Amino acid sequence: MLTRPICAAYLRGKLPTRDPFCFGHEFVADVVAVGDEVAHFVPGNRVIVSFLIACGTCRRCLQGYPAACLTVPSKSAYGFGIFGDWGGAACDLIRVPYASTMMALLPDGISVTDAASAGDNLSDAFRCVADGLEEEPGAPVLIVAGGGGAPSISLYAAALAMSLGSEQVDYMDSDRERLTIAEAIGANPIEAKSPPKRHGSYWITADTSGHPSGDWLATALNSTAPYGRCTSCGIYHGVTPVPLGAMYRQGVRFTIGWANIQSLMPRVLNLLAAKAVALSKIHNVVPWDDAIAALKDPPPKLIFVRNHEAAAGRQ
Repeated sequence: MLTRPICAAYLRGKLPTRDPFCFGHEFVADVVAVGDEVAHFVPGNRVIVSFLIACGTCRRCLQGYPAACLTVPSKSAYGFGIFGDWGGAACDLIRVPYASTMMALLPDGISVTDAASAGDNLSDAFRCVADGLEEEPGAPVLIVAGGGGAPSISLYAAALAMSLGSEQVDYMDSDRERLTIAEAIGANPIEAKSPPKRHGSYWITADTSGHPSGDWLATALNSTAPYGRCTSCGIYHGVTPVPLGAMYRQGVRFTIGWANIQSLMPRVLNLLAAKAVALSKIHNVVPWDDAIAALKDPPPKLIFVRNHEAAAGRQ
């Protein structure tokens, strides 16, 4: 099970208190029982589960937009406690509705730790770079991490861009730890204490900052080549400035919003199965019983495992 910094914020009292809820929105699990209508899965299967709750059969799901599922309340998800009472992965058992579409089998040869984030952040990062690199193989990529609103997604996006064939992956951030990890996985680290107005011209840019000023987002948008793609995974609250004039002149194709995880997971798992992505330098793996202590000062990506078998991956 993986976490985001939001969990640490709750533990430190930086977010408003509310009724108790269960952490954990990304996870790999072992199936212990299935309902009568569940197809393709049996007890004993090891599965990746989408954090996003979606039925898989409504009009929007069939169009490839499970994030807009018409069957469940908007933004239904595990682990946040504010998008419906679905529970979370930091528990012994979790119920998976619509299991035939919510889950994917863990392919042979993929470790649990590599796959653990496929249910959200890894797939979110994949959509930032995959389609652009399919359009223009080898294209340069700029990742603007900035305020670090989604630190693991920024690093995943860099790793995935390289595995998908980008010949230049530039990673811009103000955080030394993340810059060091980016360099370790083969990206070009660009330290910026404050965001430049523009940094070159890239067919593919990604904003993961979530900084309310919108300055880092503007850097990504202004650095997008004419009719290139800019994807934002940053979560913005309130009103955030956007350079619409520059976007118009450049014809920027801008995507923002929850990733449609169920549509992305199969492609991500295929890439992992091909052994094309090195994720170990991004992950910080800790035992399940040490979760609370680790969350007090979390690194860019924490993975909690219940036992050594899970940590090594069951082949």
